[in-house]
Amino acid sequence: MNKNLANLFKEANGREMITNTRGLEGTAQLNSVASGIVDAILRHINKHADKLAELVAESQKSHDAMDKLINECYKLETVNIEFLKALNEKTLEGMLKSQQSKRSRAKSKIMTLDNYRNMMMGAVAENLIRIALGKEKTAGARRVGVVEYTDEQLEELRNDQDKLRKEIRNIQSKKSIMKSKEGFSEDNEQWKKLLEAEEKLKALRIPVRGVAVDTTKRQLAEILDGIDISKLDAANAKKLLQQALELAKGNAQQEVQQEEQQQDETAKAQ
Repeated sequence: MNKNLANLFKEANGREMITNTRGLEGTAQLNSVASGIVDAILRHINKHADKLAELVAESQKSHDAMDKLINECYKLETVNIEFLKALNEKTLEGMLKSQQSKRSRAKSKIMTLDNYRNMMMGAVAENLIRIALGKEKTAGARRVGVVEYTDEQLEELRNDQDKLRKEIRNIQSKKSIMKSKEGFSEDNEQWKKLLEAEEKLKALRIPVRGVAVDTTKRQLAEILDGIDISKLDAANAKKLLQQALELAKGNAQQEVQQEEQQQDETAKAQ
């Protein structure tokens, strides 16, 4: 059954989007160029709605999918963007952020055809600016297995253990995704990079002492039960202190092992 472009979107609720015509130098011309490209893309989609329906649906939710759809329907590298290249880098960077915000705002609204067109205009404009800046982005080009950290990032993670734990879970999730792919091999370079990244992050972990402190408190109470500290001589006091230190050290190490085991089990379960 043939699908019409309009059938891929929700009906408008009567409230039209208000376009802000104010903007940075070159924005009006950029919007005009982008509008013409979007019209051409929508005509192409309407002509091939059956074939592109799934990608169109995905592009309503994903910026990467939108970029992929645009690249499949139009050759942006053929567009004359000399007017953009004539602008300074600061202006282009400002325009880039503006178009990214435009895309995000449109993505959060009810996906009517008018709103979708507005979001696509932002996407086209963003990609044209990227070409002018030499910062082209290929949709879907990010490889799930590539994870690298600078020394500064690693130090930041070491100082924020909550963020570190989240990043470890993120790595483990990426590993699970890779393992689920057809043709997966542990010889894959991306898989090896994930393993390397996971080891680096695990080495940054600082023992979580919350549970260990409670356990130590109880065990210390048992050791001191019935002992009058004021009557202890130096030798016995030293011996008691040594027992307390060994107890605390042992519980801290146990807590680290439990945390590592829990994270490894979580990774296997994903």
